[in-house]
Amino acid sequence: MRQVIKVEKAQCCVFNNHINREIASLNGVYGVNVNNYKNEITIDHTTEVSFEMIAQKLEENGYKVINEAENVNNSINIHVPEMNDPFAVKAKEWDTPMKVKMAEKFVHEMHQNINFSKDHKALDFGCGTGLVGLQIASLVKNVILMDTSTSMIEVLKSKLENVKTENVKVINSEIFAYTQKDIDVVFSLMAMHHIENLNETIDHIAKILKPGGILVIGDLKEEDGTFHPEESVAHNGFNISQLSDIIEGSEMEVSKAYVYNTIMKNEKEYEQFILIAQKANEPT
Repeated sequence: MRQVIKVEKAQCCVFNNHINREIASLNGVYGVNVNNYKNEITIDHTTEVSFEMIAQKLEENGYKVINEAENVNNSINIHVPEMNDPFAVKAKEWDTPMKVKMAEKFVHEMHQNINFSKDHKALDFGCGTGLVGLQIASLVKNVILMDTSTSMIEVLKSKLENVKTENVKVINSEIFAYTQKDIDVVFSLMAMHHIENLNETIDHIAKILKPGGILVIGDLKEEDGTFHPEESVAHNGFNISQLSDIIEGSEMEVSKAYVYNTIMKNEKEYEQFILIAQKANEPT
């Protein structure tokens, strides 16, 4: 959801960083933008947080909301409708033994390359049913599980009903809806080959990573299109060198990229690679 809230000019935008932090502290908020010229605050959030909760937080911090009725009408649903969800049929049967094992191998390989910390805020891009992200949740301060598939997110939320995961935030949206520049690690398993606007997506990931932040991609090496015989995908795997060039054009440097797993499907073998990239640190 997106709220575009108008506030009184006298109070608007005096302490942008402060109000960003205050609104972002609400559980369910994943994007805050203050517009100095229009006297508006745009807030992207899940259904966990209501307009009333956001308005109250604004009022507590000296931001007078002009017209509550008008602002409620500015609410925009940015979730992906099920009719456009390519995983609508597959989601309920997604967690097969093969996919569970694939996720475990990817998590193991991440541990060989990076050290997750209790200070970290991580983001699982294309999280699906949470097979990777839920394994990382206990290792970090916060983890965002993000996917455009409403059906996958519904399965994920059903898992969370019986698990204590206070540090997990679920977002059903595209990566561009997340605008805070506070992520330490972005990881993604078998999602990038579905992304048509790959360059823009990589650029945005670089923007939301902190200086020194890490991107980890697990995906297919370039294949002949037989991995997805029943559907068309944006990329039939990746040429690792070409993908590295795209990433290194986005304020990141690739430190490692190698094949770590082989998948048997349709009586063929398909190689999976892991790629580790890091955003440059701010100059001292």
